[in-house]
Amino acid sequence: MTVHHTLLSEWTKLRTTASFWWTTGLVLVLSIGWAALTTWSLTLLSGDLGGPGAAVVGPMITPDIVLTGFTSFGILIIMIQAAMTVTTEYRYGLPSISFLATPRRGQVALAKALLYAALAAVISGAAAAGAYVVALGVLAGDSPGVFTPFSDPAGQRALWAVPLAMFVLVFLCQGVGMLVRQSAGAIFLLVLWNLVFETAVRLLPRWGEDIHTVLPFVNMDAVIQNTPVYGAEWGVWGSLLIFVAWSLAVWLVGVFALRARDA
Repeated sequence: MTVHHTLLSEWTKLRTTASFWWTTGLVLVLSIGWAALTTWSLTLLSGDLGGPGAAVVGPMITPDIVLTGFTSFGILIIMIQAAMTVTTEYRYGLPSISFLATPRRGQVALAKALLYAALAAVISGAAAAGAYVVALGVLAGDSPGVFTPFSDPAGQRALWAVPLAMFVLVFLCQGVGMLVRQSAGAIFLLVLWNLVFETAVRLLPRWGEDIHTVLPFVNMDAVIQNTPVYGAEWGVWGSLLIFVAWSLAVWLVGVFALRARDA
């Protein structure tokens, strides 16, 4: 089976899975809804501070603030989605069938990663653009012109930096999925790694801070926020290279395990 046919096969499996659609909808609803709620709350605050207008609301509304819903919730959902595109198949015994049709297991893994990485980039880009549009709509009545994300360099950058980061993130998450092969375990490990381990490692004596600066999620955040990792000698582009290296390394280890173990 060619790579093209493998991609079509993976797309058929994904689009016929109900969880893919409702988790995608959840990413969009949380990202866009949070942007609306945050912007509306700030316009109310501006009234409490003396009336609506750019002088009060303007400094508070930034692309980072508007995208908080995605960076807080959307990324976690995409991580879960990415891992489950691998692990859910093991629950139903599908890998053995896939490998009968396509004996080259690496080809199947690559098709799965490229497909969902592209979808994650599209979903995250749509979430970011949707959050901007909704925020502009909320501000249109009381404070028009104070938030211009589509012409502001920071706003424009987020529209490509966020999808790029999500594209790379999928490889890391699917690598973990191929290693663990169980949805709950893979999700627990990824969430623990992101939210707990990378913070806790800073508490290690002597080397904690140095180790922290080269971990994947710290550098992913640096790429998304366009802020260099604290204490690191490299800039944002260096963080992107580190994040890519981590993701590819974990994914390649996962592919090695996929080829070495029984389906």
